[in-house]
Amino acid sequence: MSDGVPSSRKIRVYIENTSNLGPLFQITPAMLEAAGARRPDVLARCDIVFGIDLQGFAAGLADIDALLAWKFPHRDLGRLAPRLRWIQLPGAGVDHLLPLDWLAPGVALTNASGAHRPKIGEWLLLGLLMLNNAIPALLRHQRDRSWQQIFSTGIAGKTVLILGVGQAGGAAAEQAKAFGLRVIGTRRSGAAHHAVDAMYPPAATEALLPQADFVIVSVPATPQTTPLLDARRIALMRPGAGIISLARHGVIDMPALIDALRSGRLGGAVLDVEDSGVAASVAGLWSCPNLIALPHCLSNDPDQFMSNVLDIFLENLQRFIRGEALCNLVRRDRGY
Repeated sequence: MSDGVPSSRKIRVYIENTSNLGPLFQITPAMLEAAGARRPDVLARCDIVFGIDLQGFAAGLADIDALLAWKFPHRDLGRLAPRLRWIQLPGAGVDHLLPLDWLAPGVALTNASGAHRPKIGEWLLLGLLMLNNAIPALLRHQRDRSWQQIFSTGIAGKTVLILGVGQAGGAAAEQAKAFGLRVIGTRRSGAAHHAVDAMYPPAATEALLPQADFVIVSVPATPQTTPLLDARRIALMRPGAGIISLARHGVIDMPALIDALRSGRLGGAVLDVEDSGVAASVAGLWSCPNLIALPHCLSNDPDQFMSNVLDIFLENLQRFIRGEALCNLVRRDRGY
């Protein structure tokens, strides 16, 4: 960042809401005021403008320093907002903005990675427990009105492989360790994590897949990860193993996964599906046996999510004012 913003000048911030995302993802003046009460000195330095569904968006950006938004005409920002120096996303994903060739060299892009904790760890643990107890298969038998008992052993001592140990993957690792699982993981940096027994670079994925009873996929969608689990890699998994994914569409080869579930080679899958269009476009998704598709809701706590997002935003706003390095900075070369 630069040397900061002179104390004599107020910072202009534009907050853009998108109504079709639903109320959970809306930011209101009252919500910002509540979050700002924890950092009153920060908001006092700002002029905040709220917009919705791009009404007045172009006119409102002429003199802004910072933008808090999810969906916006990103390729026009250089023209619409010549003073813009920082964009904060209210979510963790960046795939809807890729490639980042539109991002001007002097503009920082940050995301809200970490805002879903601890709820996201809870739902990933739920996925592990459902797979371990054959809940996808039992639900299928219930729909078929078929009485079939499936007995399962305890989860302690089994192995979970977490592909992408970031904020979400780290939360999953902590929950898994609390239940006695052996946790192995991959992350690009290869850096250790306190809840991961052994960490590896992504290049080790194929060697790790045969070791796992469960695989959690929590990598971002980038050209390098679409697909990450293709038919060949899915075939490397243990017979009867399960997959839990909160990754975006394209990270897993869905036809290959559905084939593995239909054949009985994999024991089950629990998938977070980010939008209804994806669900409608994947042939066989709704009817696939031993698959639970969730409509992108279990990772979000309506009491805490946006409060956490605004805490991240205000922390970064304070850093922006001071000219300090921002948190959750998106790397242009990596796309996350």
